[in-house]
Amino acid sequence: MRQIESDSEAPEGFEHIIVAGIGMKAEFIEPIDASDWNSMIAGLESWGNFPEGEVIIEETISTDRGLVLKLSSSGKLWCAEFLPWGSDGRLRARISLAPESNCVPSGGFVSGERDVILVREWTERGKTANNELETALQSNDSEVAKDILFRSATALGRYHSAAESGRVTPPDSQRWNKRMEGLEARLRANTIWRAPHTKQTMCMPSLGDVRFSDLEADDDGKYEIRIGPPRLADCLAKPNCEFPAIRDFASLLHDLNRLHYDSRSQLDLTNLRSSLIEGWRSTAPPQWCSEKAFYTPRGGVFFWEYEQMLLDVLEAVSHQSGKPEPAVSIIKYIPSMQKSMFNSRILAAFSYMFGFFSASSLYQVAIGNSTGIILPVAFAFAIFSFGFFYYYKKSAPPPEKPIFVAFKD
Repeated sequence: MRQIESDSEAPEGFEHIIVAGIGMKAEFIEPIDASDWNSMIAGLESWGNFPEGEVIIEETISTDRGLVLKLSSSGKLWCAEFLPWGSDGRLRARISLAPESNCVPSGGFVSGERDVILVREWTERGKTANNELETALQSNDSEVAKDILFRSATALGRYHSAAESGRVTPPDSQRWNKRMEGLEARLRANTIWRAPHTKQTMCMPSLGDVRFSDLEADDDGKYEIRIGPPRLADCLAKPNCEFPAIRDFASLLHDLNRLHYDSRSQLDLTNLRSSLIEGWRSTAPPQWCSEKAFYTPRGGVFFWEYEQMLLDVLEAVSHQSGKPEPAVSIIKYIPSMQKSMFNSRILAAFSYMFGFFSASSLYQVAIGNSTGIILPVAFAFAIFSFGFFYYYKKSAPPPEKPIFVAFKD
């Protein structure tokens, strides 16, 4: 992607930047002078708790999600995280619902409706689930890895339980499928996935991108989710809808795919995923993590894992960093998934067909327009209907299995 001229206005102390490539464009803002805190916040509105008075910049850190400053004010240290591409407008809603801790921003600065800076007290980053899990995977320590995964998922589930009291709306299948279609078209993908989704996948103040590096352990080993700037993909493919809790969980599941691949671990990924699912189900709202919510023919967690993989590819394409693994390798199995799901629909069609024959036969019996053989035939049709339906339900792969295992040719 190359930078192009921009005539759009930026907040005082910032410049507006546009970069564009084939089928992609990203807009963001950067501070003109990152060494002058007062000039950066002069044109911004503040909220919550933030450093006041004389502020000294102790350290400047560049990250793949924006600039981070270590600030000193009145003997107190602060962390300021810049959001170069802003957020989806629901950041403060997530912060207000999250359990109170040092992992949650205490305030920030905005320009109009755009989030520009998040502020929190500075704390030295302690143990993260990412570091501990990497060690366990590399040493092939199954019990430790499963314990870390379980505790990580319980932290996510606690957030979702708190978020249940916030704004919850019905599923938005049409927009979710439209977004997936847009990602596939932008990447010229040879894979397609649309799903009807269930009513258990309600829209809520979802976190969007959750990784093990966002989970910090306290002195008791309890993980808390660090809410911070969004990933680059949210700038390249701006969300135009709200999402369900299972999308957050799919993000964490896919991060497990990344860590397992990078560590070259010999541990069985199916068992690791099982621990993650059990942990989430132990604290998340039961309806949001029910079997119906996980049911693959209705979307399930695989649908949202697929989206996370497309977002990985989108980011890699934007800065030409090569094929992102394991996303590219797993996507290769999506055609097998589509074939499997199509075959399953044939079983469902037979179930409905025999169910219709059974109902029609029973109707003839009810109106007295039948012979003695009709009733046994009706029951036979019903047995066939339930049999095909049973095999249809059993054909759906369990969420514990990775995509490349569940749909391998």
